[in-house]
Amino acid sequence: MACKAHKFFNSGVCCPKGTAADPSLTATIEEVEGDVCELESKLDKLVKLCIGMIDAGKAYNAANKQFVSGIRELAQQSTKDEVIESSLTKFAESLQEMINYHTILFDQAQRSIKTQLQTFVKDDIRKFKEAKKQFDKVSEEKEAALIKNAQAPRNKQHEVEEATNILTATRKCFRHIVLDYVLQINVLQSKRRSEILKSMLSFMYAHLTFFHQGYDLFSELQPLMKQLGGQFFQSD
Repeated sequence: MACKAHKFFNSGVCCPKGTAADPSLTATIEEVEGDVCELESKLDKLVKLCIGMIDAGKAYNAANKQFVSGIRELAQQSTKDEVIESSLTKFAESLQEMINYHTILFDQAQRSIKTQLQTFVKDDIRKFKEAKKQFDKVSEEKEAALIKNAQAPRNKQHEVEEATNILTATRKCFRHIVLDYVLQINVLQSKRRSEILKSMLSFMYAHLTFFHQGYDLFSELQPLMKQLGGQFFQSD
């Protein structure tokens, strides 16, 4: 979209000399607007998928907590066998810690994907849409002024002057609105890259932290697992 916006800015529309809109400019504008519309749709979809993922994750954590509770109950029932009781208790503690790590990961998804991208859509894309509305409105007014100027009877000087003054004022307003519209396109393009990638980068780092924590946790648990596994292999 950056090249489209650059083409838009340098198309000469800010200082139009002709009375009709440049067809290439119109095509460029429509292409940019279509791109932004599709971007908004994709972002909305991603946010909805993220919400579904978070909800599913919360359901998984809830089920996992019940499973851990079942392990604790089994450990309590096995007080006569110290190895079973202590091992199950340690396993339950580790699994509970993994649930906590999952909770942190889902919270990060909430902040980095859902909240951040929703803010981008509500703030930046909304500003673009508002600029588009103004652009469309003034474009229609300019076209109406062009038609009125063309249809003004040349034998009525007063009407000709009035139509010419309206056209001049409308063109001036149009140039101003075009500049603002181009600004919003460029701002949106700049923030599009930073907001999307910053959001995803934060989410990926959350995963990196999650797996590091899990690795460290099970590294501490590994000696016990090896000890128990060795006992079973020996008994077999």
